[in-house]
Amino acid sequence: MTRNPYSYLQVINPDSEKDLDADRGSKEYFREIRTVYDEFLKKGWLVGGDDACFVIYRQTSPTHSFTGIVALLDLPKCEEGALLTHELTLERRENLFSDYLECVGFHAEPILCARPTNHPGEAELDRCISEVVNTREADCDFSTTDCIRHSVWHVNPEISPALTEALGPLNKLYLADGHHRLASSIKLRHRHPNEPGVDRILAMILPAKEMSILGYHRQINSFAGNLEELIVKINGLESVIKIEEISKEESRVQKQGCIDLLNDGKSFRIFIEEEDSGLRTDAGWLSENILQKLLGISDPRNDPKLKYIPGNSDTDLTESSKEKIIFALHPTPIDQIIAVSDAGKTLPPKSTWVEPKLRSGLFIYEFGMHPHPTKSQ
Repeated sequence: MTRNPYSYLQVINPDSEKDLDADRGSKEYFREIRTVYDEFLKKGWLVGGDDACFVIYRQTSPTHSFTGIVALLDLPKCEEGALLTHELTLERRENLFSDYLECVGFHAEPILCARPTNHPGEAELDRCISEVVNTREADCDFSTTDCIRHSVWHVNPEISPALTEALGPLNKLYLADGHHRLASSIKLRHRHPNEPGVDRILAMILPAKEMSILGYHRQINSFAGNLEELIVKINGLESVIKIEEISKEESRVQKQGCIDLLNDGKSFRIFIEEEDSGLRTDAGWLSENILQKLLGISDPRNDPKLKYIPGNSDTDLTESSKEKIIFALHPTPIDQIIAVSDAGKTLPPKSTWVEPKLRSGLFIYEFGMHPHPTKSQ
């Protein structure tokens, strides 16, 4: 199969065209990524500059449109509470990604941040964004083979200061996607406190109301117990109202406060009592009461019996439940994610599948870990 020589996949997969002795995930492999990246720079296939700028980015699919701002966030301010998180991270992955950033010297995947509804200055910020996208053509506008359109407007803050001023009152963001990228960037900053540029992270800031949040389902791969006995145990849990068998068609519509249990083509709906604080999520209840207490899955991040199925999958969950158990979950509302973050609490791993998913290499932020070659070098 012929490979596209211009694709960013060539950068992050340097072994696609070269025989490498380095193992994937090793520092030697990461250095090869930087080597191929430098080759792209020398050939002029990546375009950029040293001037500070904002980017307004719109991603349009057949079903959704997302418009946000791509910018750099100040990591010390993020640590001080300007960016709130809702997910725990693994130290092993933090260290791996920190090593990666240290070796390559750039960010190429923005973290995705939500700005809450009715935040200070919201109306003026929305007006500034609308004025840019409605009064001039995009500086870059193209579609990819997955039927996604990408539109980019560059905004120079020195020439057009209105966007900078509109962003001023926005004092709090919520991390929607990229918890390990944030944690590893913070770790790198502490590892190299005097290195220029490591105190920033590339981010896309999107109105929370525009985000598309889907459920993240749980699949138990090796259930050796008796399904009827498991249902009896679940029905005996204190917060369970009832369990009833439902049709395959009904199981395709998940409801908040309900969890569907699928096995061998059958579907059962678990109805859970409401909880006063508003902080409990269906994913959290499932993890604590069924996965841990009844199925013995105490480490949901690493247990090989547990598989996660993203909500955008076209998998027929009912048909896929042959010889296994699937728990189908309703999406966690963005307001609930914000409430959990404000309370300083966390959600179980993979509680949400958040869109848009940003394309790697579309936006790149270089920091001072490496000299940056030019076409003339």
